[in-house]
Amino acid sequence: MTSNEELTKQLNDLKAEMAQMKEMVSMLLTMVVDMDDDEEEFGGSGIGGLDISRFNN
Repeated sequence: MTSNEELTKQLNDLKAEMAQMKEMVSMLLTMVVDMDDDEEEFGGSGIGGLDISRFNN
């Protein structure tokens, strides 16, 4: 295999991995949004009543 062919194969492999990662991030984001919706239904504001958003500042 030539160097150009090897680089093309590696690039295609990386593109496939990126597509898988994007799909995983999308699924995780959906799970987080769904969890947030569930907490609002029950009046919860995070784990043990703590406001989780404060830890991200």
